[in-house]
Amino acid sequence: MSASEKFPLSTFPPEHMGISSASILRFLDRLDSTRVCMHSYALIRHGAIVSEGYWAPFTEDSLHRMYSISKSFTSVAVGLLAQDGYIHLDDPIVQYFPDKVSKQLHPYTAAMTIRDVLRMATVHTKTATQIVPHPDMLKAFFNVTPSHESGTVFNYDTSGSICLAALVERCTGMDMLDYLRMKALGKIGFSEEAYFEKTNGISNGGGGLLCTTHDLAKFAQLCLQQGNWYGFQLLPKEYIRMATSYQIATHFAQPGHGGFGYGYQFWMTDHNGFALYGMGGQLAICLPKEDLILVTTADTLENPGGIDLIFNAFWDTIYADLQQDSIAEDEEASARLYERTASLHVRHVQGESDSPLALIVGGKTYQLDKNPSVLKALSVGFGPDYGVLELDIETGSYELRFGFGHNVLQAFPETGFRCLASGAWVDPETLFIRAWIVDANLGSVQFLLHFGQDGSLSVSSRAFGDSQIKGYDTCTTGFIYK
Repeated sequence: MSASEKFPLSTFPPEHMGISSASILRFLDRLDSTRVCMHSYALIRHGAIVSEGYWAPFTEDSLHRMYSISKSFTSVAVGLLAQDGYIHLDDPIVQYFPDKVSKQLHPYTAAMTIRDVLRMATVHTKTATQIVPHPDMLKAFFNVTPSHESGTVFNYDTSGSICLAALVERCTGMDMLDYLRMKALGKIGFSEEAYFEKTNGISNGGGGLLCTTHDLAKFAQLCLQQGNWYGFQLLPKEYIRMATSYQIATHFAQPGHGGFGYGYQFWMTDHNGFALYGMGGQLAICLPKEDLILVTTADTLENPGGIDLIFNAFWDTIYADLQQDSIAEDEEASARLYERTASLHVRHVQGESDSPLALIVGGKTYQLDKNPSVLKALSVGFGPDYGVLELDIETGSYELRFGFGHNVLQAFPETGFRCLASGAWVDPETLFIRAWIVDANLGSVQFLLHFGQDGSLSVSSRAFGDSQIKGYDTCTTGFIYK
């Protein structure tokens, strides 16, 4: 528990809430076996935290990018807007944005309601700026030619969520998070440091929220309780009930976890639950019948199936072993769980820490063939338990230090983004290096270096995720030049 946290949730041993420490250990083992890059988890039952863990360098105070979990916060703000009499859900949304219509309004767009947008049943098949690039998201939303009538089918449209955030801010004259704090979040101890990034001067209600794991846990608990917090109805109960209930089919949306339907910016799940779901493993899985919540933060962006790995690990371990009443404490399992959560760290590259080639290639600079990436030349030096990758790119020379058997926290070359880097020899001639970006945006940059006996080096490098690091995708060869 953070010393600065306001109104923290209570904590109890998991067995007091019908959850065995052994099942949580199996959950963590399952995540390790699937090689998911976890950042945090919190398990809440009956309103109390029964287990939590943070993969270093992440802590309970870390502000973490929540991506599309932001949409659920936006939905709640719209529900409060309706309760306060600013809007009706069946109003055509364009009536609040006459200044954003720059041409003859299409009748499909004119008829699109706030409720349609909440249900991801807009007139577009995807985010409007992905259809027609435009610097103003709202103008794109209202002026890109629609493909179908609103309210009919589900299509994932983040421009609609940003429009909903703009609606909140236009009606209230406040930043959306300030409005949410005034109405509800301030009363549950949501951290003062949390914030929404902006897009075109609007809170990015589609993916811009940064907050702590405990912030997300409290918000999920408030939604699970249909807006009631210790006897105080902070959110409109009927709206939250509808928002977290099935409103539209999602059969074509996503396989696995995404196929159970959608509410108002909330996903439905297996076992009659609902979820706040953000790209990369940001999750709050809420099971009202069991009064159970699992919150996770992670970076699965290099593995599009990583979200399902988290879901399935949860269903197959903790959920499968869940008991209605308290159970006897397993002192051995409890002690092992304590030790396990105290020693978590973001996973590093697995493999050998040395190769006979290291003495030969260390310190040599390789001039790379002309290629479409930013890479021009590189060299690798080796220390006792670390290496240094020196990159010559278009803007200069930069160093990336990587650990063998551990991560090194540093700034990524040129960008200054916080990153964790590690490496290993995957065979005697091949070195693999990965840098996890652990800044306001997530992602990773990977380098696979194959050293040839003829003095050649083949480089395959890729950037994954939303880290905003560009220009590293290439596969090229070079030779020692000094």
